[in-house]
Amino acid sequence: MTKLDINKPKFGELTKIASDLYWAHFELPFRLNHVNLFLMDTPEGILILDAGLKSEHSEEHWEALLNGPLKSKKFAGIVITHYHPDHIGMAGWLQKKLNIKCYTTEKELFTAKTFRSMPDDEYAKIFKNVFVRAGMSEEDIIAKGPATRLYKNRVYELPEFEIIKAGHEFNSNDGKWIVRTDSGHSPEHISLLDKERKLYLSGDFLLPRISPNISDNFFDPLDDRLGEYLKYLNEIQEIGSETRVFPCHDWPFDEGAQRAKDLIKHHNHRLSLIIEALNKKSITIMDSISIIFDRKIGDEQMHFAIGEARAHLIHLDVTGQAKSEMDERGTVHYMKN
Repeated sequence: MTKLDINKPKFGELTKIASDLYWAHFELPFRLNHVNLFLMDTPEGILILDAGLKSEHSEEHWEALLNGPLKSKKFAGIVITHYHPDHIGMAGWLQKKLNIKCYTTEKELFTAKTFRSMPDDEYAKIFKNVFVRAGMSEEDIIAKGPATRLYKNRVYELPEFEIIKAGHEFNSNDGKWIVRTDSGHSPEHISLLDKERKLYLSGDFLLPRISPNISDNFFDPLDDRLGEYLKYLNEIQEIGSETRVFPCHDWPFDEGAQRAKDLIKHHNHRLSLIIEALNKKSITIMDSISIIFDRKIGDEQMHFAIGEARAHLIHLDVTGQAKSEMDERGTVHYMKN
């Protein structure tokens, strides 16, 4: 994998990365401190890929772009790759301001609507159940609960969306972009490939420095999202080494096929560590966090770590390499099958 020699855009600026493709860089107020957004020139106007997190900074950044490099431009629409707040948060604000169409997939919209409309007490209950099933102590649940911010605090009221599916085509001035959808980091994540020009907008699914968080499904406890992500990593190797990859976090790169192989190796290593532990005794999700992570997990990141750990355990359970049992409290214990 090679980092491409392209300068990161500054606040209020766009970096041209192809004849009809531009990169914007927004700061975020948490550990993953930025998100990359992309814009393409199309015959109908500018098509925006992702909107950023609901925040004063995002509003200021969009205003700087709209009054700067995008001034007097016509807009064709917004494509939202997935429901996470740093991608969908400003979609409602942008649609209201620009009066344009928004596109996403059915499962991403369902999840966004569910979390955006959920009453505060129900939202808190869901995350308490996540912590209980993971085996977290009541004392830690009380301490860590407030760090789980409400989804709706980070996402403007959702706009009207037009649902698109895998295979949908977007035509830019000089290219044809094919939508693919995958599960893993989110339920039906969008990425866009211009096969002829060897350009890939990978969203959060193929990142150069980290693996995207592979989290379990709140609404389906047997949904093998890690298995689906491994399937994606095997399939996406078809882009080869020359395709330029533009991710929503970190920096553009090539040799994406090798990066996919490295990520498969990364997750298989984590699975092997868990199997080694299961050979000795049964474990909870909280037990597995210390097995697969080589750093201390802070309160803000704990629910992501729990989701990642449980996704690996679910994969072992679904593939018959482990089995699970729930105790009277609601904590799930995993053991060797």
